[in-house]
Amino acid sequence: MSPKKKYSGHWYKLEGKEADPALAQVLIIPAPYEGSVSYGHGAARGPLALFDASQLVEHLEPELGNRPCRIGIAGLPELQIQKLKPQAAVAKVEQAVRAVLKKGKKPVLLGGEHSISSGAIKACAEMHPGLTVLHLDAHSDLRNEYHGEPYSHASIMRRVHDMGIKFISVGIRSLCEEEWDLIREKKLEVYFAHQLVGKSGWQEMVVRGLGEKVYVTLDIDVLDPSEMPGTGTPEPGGLRYRELLELFKTLGKSGKEVVAMDLVEVAPIKGQSMSEFTAARILYQMIGWFWAK
Repeated sequence: MSPKKKYSGHWYKLEGKEADPALAQVLIIPAPYEGSVSYGHGAARGPLALFDASQLVEHLEPELGNRPCRIGIAGLPELQIQKLKPQAAVAKVEQAVRAVLKKGKKPVLLGGEHSISSGAIKACAEMHPGLTVLHLDAHSDLRNEYHGEPYSHASIMRRVHDMGIKFISVGIRSLCEEEWDLIREKKLEVYFAHQLVGKSGWQEMVVRGLGEKVYVTLDIDVLDPSEMPGTGTPEPGGLRYRELLELFKTLGKSGKEVVAMDLVEVAPIKGQSMSEFTAARILYQMIGWFWAK
């Protein structure tokens, strides 16, 4: 992590009641972890980079016609998990998310690598029986293990599957034979990126398949690298920003309840700010469409 200022001020440059953790409806949990990365590094710097970028995000969202931050968005201290093994880091995340849920707040987990999401999903599933997961990613993340690690970033959705939690994957364009076979054998619901090109109305189809309680896990590499270059494993042929936003708008208008979410795998590129600013804006828009309509 950077030795310079750390989380100096408040998320989105909020003030007063809107930044008060005791009053805010949304609590952000920074989880700067990368213990199983297999290609590009830098995801551990993601939460702080998003925080810095959030200082420049305008509070009014024109499509919503309001200020999502009016419901309160506050940050918690970052989790001290970087030196832990993946399973231990996941357990710490689970504890943190469960504590936020017990307060009646909306947890927003910021990675860090994608492995941490399984802890958050487990905590949410325990409190919300029948939970479904909307999984947005370039990769299916269904390997039983990767490089001998079952809690790898490449195995997070396999762990969710093992929990018996239904999920829908969107934007997938990279997977191995093991994952391909599992999808076909178990008839898992996967929207491959190539199937969505030029297809209208796919957002409605995705949302219809979700249950009434939803967890959203957003691996930022679901976006095309032309719009999101700052990620550890960029894959060509991804979703576009407007397509992704339309999905969030559709889910927000559906009447289904998003109980929590995460945004992971932002890996800042030195000398650029496009990726972290785009991610910070997307995060703010998700809060708006899910919880501040």
